[in-house]
Amino acid sequence: MSKIGQIQALVRNGLYYLTEHADDEAIDDGFDIYDVEYGILNGKIRRSWPKEGKCEIVGVSLDKRPICIVCRITGTGKVRVITVYEDKSKR
Repeated sequence: MSKIGQIQALVRNGLYYLTEHADDEAIDDGFDIYDVEYGILNGKIRRSWPKEGKCEIVGVSLDKRPICIVCRITGTGKVRVITVYEDKSKR
């Protein structure tokens, strides 16, 4: 299964969480947990950092704004959302 497929499957099963930083950044840009989840489920990986195991997913929020989610799969098999921001390059 592809990396995005693995992440989406974990999110579909509720196996993800936002760091405090990600939650704060999402709120600052007007996103909530449902926007983050939706963005992951409809998104694609734009870039990755293999050394750290992180990737940046770009998708759209529930209100169709471009959203970016940086995350990684933890050793315990959950998706850790590190940060969230509006994708200004798509506006």
